[in-house]
Amino acid sequence: MAFLRNIVLIMLGLVLVAYGGLKFSIVGQRMLPTGTGITAKQLCSLVFVGGLDESHAKRMYLDPLLEQFPIPVKVKTDYSEGSVTARVPGFVKQSASYRPGYGCTLVHDRKSGLQPAPGAVSVSPEMTLDIAHRDAVFDVTKLDAALDEAFSQSPTRAMPRNTLAVAVLHDGKLVAERYADGINPTTRLPGWSMTKSVTATIAGILVQQGKLDVTEAGALKEWRGTGAPQEDITVDHLLRMTSGLLMTEQNNGRDPNSQMLFIEPDGAYYSATRELHQPVGSYYEYMSGSTVLAMRAAQEAIGGDLRTAYDFIRDELFVPLGMTSAVIEPDQSGTFVGSSFMMATARDWARFGQLYVDGGQVNDQQIIPADWIDYVTKHTEQSGANGYGASFWVITDAQRERDETLAALPEDTFSARGFQGQYTHMIPSEGLVVVRLGATNDYWADDPELLPLQVIQAMKDQ
Repeated sequence: MAFLRNIVLIMLGLVLVAYGGLKFSIVGQRMLPTGTGITAKQLCSLVFVGGLDESHAKRMYLDPLLEQFPIPVKVKTDYSEGSVTARVPGFVKQSASYRPGYGCTLVHDRKSGLQPAPGAVSVSPEMTLDIAHRDAVFDVTKLDAALDEAFSQSPTRAMPRNTLAVAVLHDGKLVAERYADGINPTTRLPGWSMTKSVTATIAGILVQQGKLDVTEAGALKEWRGTGAPQEDITVDHLLRMTSGLLMTEQNNGRDPNSQMLFIEPDGAYYSATRELHQPVGSYYEYMSGSTVLAMRAAQEAIGGDLRTAYDFIRDELFVPLGMTSAVIEPDQSGTFVGSSFMMATARDWARFGQLYVDGGQVNDQQIIPADWIDYVTKHTEQSGANGYGASFWVITDAQRERDETLAALPEDTFSARGFQGQYTHMIPSEGLVVVRLGATNDYWADDPELLPLQVIQAMKDQ
């Protein structure tokens, strides 16, 4: 009996091992490439674009994301070549290469090569704290307390808050900023999905220049003349996440969004060739693939190759705003990943927000339409209580009814937001821009609107 029992146990063990191997092979087919992809790409950007210490950056930004990963990821950084390779030995590896000006790109097929880099862009810390303006407008004790709270660690939080940078502008003047250890005014930090708001702004520049109509059907060349339902998709649909494309974003390593960002060499083509799962314009679903397609449409309107698009964005947006640090990174096909991959200093993210507080003007020049702020902050009805505009976030009446912090903010408050707790809050009626950058991996547990509310409450006229 004991012999038979042992045989049964051995056979059961073999079955379980086989089942586990089958399950792992199904899950691992996508999780391994996306896990190595995000490690290689983000670590490359954090080290070579952001200038962060490799081990510190990995511990803050990446290790919490890989906790559920089935096999440890090994990393090799080549500082002489500017590359990072992440591998799961015996299974898969992915590499990212750094090019000054273009940042880091996952290299899926080295035979295809990458376009030459335009050269490094200097990071200028020219904006300085305006103490006289701060003291005239703010109760400095209350303002400091607001920053103290932003950098504090709540006892109810399961994971570190990891606030890395805060910058506050009032009437275009820097009135407060603070940085974590190892971070300073010249440190570029990831904006993640705040990049979506930058893409919408690039679209606005093209509209102002008469080069793009966001309401025109057939937003991409892949759809035009096909007779397919996708031919009805406009840039407006893409900016508002109402395209209906099947590009589910779950950030679990197996969803289409993970594949687009970390497996596909041409994320826009991958997204453009996805089928519809809802009628165009009828349904809201937040998905980065839509904004990648909006950036592809913008690059088509700009015309030319990657360098042409780079020059346009630099000359028409970054230079006028003084955003000398900003780097948007392309994928291997030459499309800027307008959903996720822009890095900039806290001051430059604040400069970006200031454009909207100033009504789209820079030095009396209207670089986006005067009504563009109304366009991007118009609530996308299909988004319901999510409060999505056109690649910016707004506060709905329903949200104000259930949240005291939101209810206390001015009606015109809106924001750009990104994964791991990136926020640029814009409040034109108060002349305020409030930027918070960090590596907050349980960021949904945070209260992102608390900081701008506390900054408002620190103003002397409140």
